[in-house]
Amino acid sequence: MAGIVVVADSSSNIPLALAEGLPLVIVPMVVVLEGRELRDGIDVTPDQFYAWQAAHPDAEYSTSCPSPGDFRAAYEDVAATADGIVSVHIAAGLSTTLDCASRGAALFAEHRPAGFPPVMLVDTGVVSMACGFCALAAARKAQEGAGLEQVLGEANRVRELVRMYAVLRTLRYAARSGRVPSIVKYVVAQIPVRPLLRIGGGRVSLVRADQSYQRAMRRLREVVVREAGGLPVRMAVMHAAAPEEAEELAAELCRACDCREIVIGPFTPVVGAHTGPGLLVVAFHLDKGE
Repeated sequence: MAGIVVVADSSSNIPLALAEGLPLVIVPMVVVLEGRELRDGIDVTPDQFYAWQAAHPDAEYSTSCPSPGDFRAAYEDVAATADGIVSVHIAAGLSTTLDCASRGAALFAEHRPAGFPPVMLVDTGVVSMACGFCALAAARKAQEGAGLEQVLGEANRVRELVRMYAVLRTLRYAARSGRVPSIVKYVVAQIPVRPLLRIGGGRVSLVRADQSYQRAMRRLREVVVREAGGLPVRMAVMHAAAPEEAEELAAELCRACDCREIVIGPFTPVVGAHTGPGLLVVAFHLDKGE
């Protein structure tokens, strides 16, 4: 595996079919169910998690990122055959993953092979396939034989282009997670709200809120089509236990947009654990080339 290798965490949601054959290594996040630590995508799939979540609505569960030791081990394995590493991750504002990767890189640096360059870290400011597109673009550039700075530059280039929006069917799980203010918990108990959210720059911001799920979905489609602007895009539609809705949304967006690539799949349970079933996410970026 000589050349540059891209390392990403499993919250990037990159399908195995897209990662296959690329110089790309995925480090699994962790989902803790009833005291059992399960590696995302290895010990538990998204579909399995959402089925468990639906069957145990009041059960306790949590998520965690790979440890610095996990990242150090991944970097050491890669360094045995590579010439450099670009490590691409979920937003630092949404997870401690980047911090753990940074500490793992520091541990790796203490014993890295002579002449091996430092690990180059990328905070994508996003999650799921919005992050995945950054990692994939970098890995494809590496596969072409690009050097470390070029691969890093490609990840950063796509990071500036990528957009991500989400519609939640319910705020119940977000309220439970402690990731929203207590006033939101009160509002959720009184009024059904379907928020349209924008994820970017390490933040989750409210675009608008509707009482109707259908209206929120219509707003989502309008926003994506407007921002795509008729230009070529690479797009992903991810879902939490809502495959039919995701397929329908993807078909509608492909009819309205110039989709050069479309990915449809389950949303990472590492984040979906805090959003609940019914979530729909659209991530896309303009396919401008270099």
